[in-house]
Amino acid sequence: MRNKRIVIIGTRTWELTSIHMEYFVNNSANIVGVLESPTEGITTTTSGGSSSKPINVLAEERNIPIICGKPKDEGVMDQVREWAPDIVVVIGYQFFLPDEFLNIPPMGVVNFHTSLLPRHCGRHPGFWTIWYGDEKSGMAVHFMDSGLDTGEIAYKSYVPVENGDTVDSLYDRIWKNDEAMVKQLLDDIESDSIPRTPQDKSEYTYNYVPHERDFEFDFRQPAQLLVNRHLVKPKKSYVILGDNQYPVYECSAIDEPTTSRNFKLNTPYECNGQLVFMTPNQWLQVDQLLLDDQPHPGIELAQKELGDIPKIGK
Repeated sequence: MRNKRIVIIGTRTWELTSIHMEYFVNNSANIVGVLESPTEGITTTTSGGSSSKPINVLAEERNIPIICGKPKDEGVMDQVREWAPDIVVVIGYQFFLPDEFLNIPPMGVVNFHTSLLPRHCGRHPGFWTIWYGDEKSGMAVHFMDSGLDTGEIAYKSYVPVENGDTVDSLYDRIWKNDEAMVKQLLDDIESDSIPRTPQDKSEYTYNYVPHERDFEFDFRQPAQLLVNRHLVKPKKSYVILGDNQYPVYECSAIDEPTTSRNFKLNTPYECNGQLVFMTPNQWLQVDQLLLDDQPHPGIELAQKELGDIPKIGK
């Protein structure tokens, strides 16, 4: 068992918390207390749940005291002070930590954030990483300050973002790459030598909670990016045909069916009996759309709404 006293903060229903809690336990962290989040009102873009042991189970198995609450709830900060942590580690917690809380541990508070800060600060970083077509992602461990994910960086890990990734598959790749970083953090906690590198604020991007309008296909984007956006949240992306909105059930990026580029943006075409749209790179083929929650050929619904569809290709 290591000497420095650590308090872990997380959420029992999140894989992010449970996987990393196991890394801390497996590397002999001296965890003196756990603060877990209330689960009411928690938002997530993952499929939900955890296949690893939740933090409350791990805490109970190891006789680690655990409380549930928000930072300003009565008695929460008093209990954290009583645990006398040298450092607090946050691994998946959606509630704001005020300066009074951040000032409790002498070594500060560090947070595990699943993106390459300062890119994709805020909520749902995996969703926005895929949404914007980033080629790489990873984990940033940073010191918390009064800003939103703006504190100095201690460590980063890197993984590729792959076509067809869901938030779950991307997070799984990132989190299963993190144990060495947890061990390095624990070693540096013991020697009080955690590195601190200021973030480049000119690269800062902040994420908001996805809005319904975000899921309308934007044909100014490359076709493969639109396919990836569809896959990151199946049945949420949609196209507008006439005055009606149709969720996309199946789509794919296809090679250009003609060398001509004399086509209109946001305009449906028929190619080899399929509904297609031009994008800046490749074409997007919309194989099936949903009507009354049932899949239908995209070209049939387009013809129903719009009549004759211009044909391209052979």
